[in-house]
Amino acid sequence: MLPGSSSPIATNRGFAYTFTMRVVLKTNNAVVLSYATHVLEESGIAALVFDTHASIMDGSMAMVPRRLMVADEDFTRAEKLLRAAVPEAMP
Repeated sequence: MLPGSSSPIATNRGFAYTFTMRVVLKTNNAVVLSYATHVLEESGIAALVFDTHASIMDGSMAMVPRRLMVADEDFTRAEKLLRAAVPEAMP
């Protein structure tokens, strides 16, 4: 939550995220992004995709990679899961 604010930082699918988030994956590959989101959600880790609209605005030229965000406290676990599930997409 922003200091002095009672509003959430971001919302997705009706859920309010009021905590610090970190980038766990950056990609232009929609299939990898969808699968990575599924892997995290199946493991009980809430994930949020950033930059979806920015990538649409560039004419789908893949100039702006989408970012898969997770809560700071879930980052280490999410990174391990994604390294096992989609190793080619992880830096």
